[in-house]
Amino acid sequence: MKSSIRSAMKIIFSNGLSAAGFIIIAFFTITAILYLIIGNRMLPYNPLQINLYQANAPPSYSHIFGTDELGRDIFSRIIAALPVDLGISIFVVLASAMIGLFMGTIAGYFRGLIEEVIMRTTDLFFAFPPLIMSMAIAATLGPSLLNAAISIIFVWWPPYVRLVRSSTLQVSANEFITMSKVLNTPFRRIFMKGIFPNIVTSLLIYATMDIGTAMLTLSTLGFLGIGIPVTTPELGMMASILSTNFYTYPLEGLIPAFFLFLIVMGFSLLGEGLAEIIDPNIRGHLLSRKKRLEEINRIKSESTN
Repeated sequence: MKSSIRSAMKIIFSNGLSAAGFIIIAFFTITAILYLIIGNRMLPYNPLQINLYQANAPPSYSHIFGTDELGRDIFSRIIAALPVDLGISIFVVLASAMIGLFMGTIAGYFRGLIEEVIMRTTDLFFAFPPLIMSMAIAATLGPSLLNAAISIIFVWWPPYVRLVRSSTLQVSANEFITMSKVLNTPFRRIFMKGIFPNIVTSLLIYATMDIGTAMLTLSTLGFLGIGIPVTTPELGMMASILSTNFYTYPLEGLIPAFFLFLIVMGFSLLGEGLAEIIDPNIRGHLLSRKKRLEEINRIKSESTN
C-alpha cells in the first residue's frame, strides 16, 4: 500500500502541472476539513458578523482581504465558504457518478428495450441546457444547500450514463464476459470482476475534473442569488458584488473569484495527473516521450561538445 502511494505521488510530482493541481486541492481540502472540525475559532473574525462601520474597508493588517458591503471579513468568509463549495460539488459528482454507473452499466450490458429507454431518457435531458434547468429547479425548490445540490444533480448525471454505457459496451466484448454469460454467472459477479475494474479508470478521471465544473455551476447559482441561502458564505455569492460594485470596490468580488478559479484549475490539473497514474497507456506514452526527450538532449549535448 505504501509503495503504491509512493509511486503515485512520484508520478504526480514528475509533472509540474499535475503536481500544482494536487498541491492546490490538498491545501484547500485540508483547510476546509480543519474549519469543519475547529469552526470559527480558526478564523480572525466571525464570517457572519456584520459591522457597518467597517463596510467596504480595503485590505489592511486587520483585514488582509478587506471587508464586504456589510463589514464582514472577506478572508474569514472565503475560509468558511470552502466546505460549502467543495462539499456540495463533490457530493453532486459522487451522486451523479453513482446514477450514471448504475444506469450506464444496465444499458450497456443488457441492451435491448431497457437500453433504449435509458438512452432516450438521457437524450431528453441533453435537450435542455443544464444550467438553465438547474436554475429553474433551484428557484422552484427555494434557498437551501440541499436544494442547490439536488438541482445540479438533476441535470448532472446524463454524461456519466453515456460514459459508463460506452465503456461497458467495450468491456462486454471481452472473452471473459462472453464466457461468464455462457456459464450463467450472476451479473453481480460479472460486474465486480469484469466490468467495474475496467471502467473505473475513465469514470474516476472524468469525475475528478468534473468537480471543478460542478463548482462553477454552484457558484453561478450563488452569483445569481438562486438556491444558496443569503446567510451562507459561498464563493459565487461573494463574487456577485462584481455586478454592482466592480468600479468602486473591485477587490471584494475579484478575490473570491480568484480563489474559485484556483480551485477549479486545481481539479482540472489533478484530473490530468490521475490519468497519468491509473491509465497505463497514458503512462507508457509519457514515459516513452520522456525517454525520447532525454535522447534528444543527449544528442544535442554531444553535438555541441
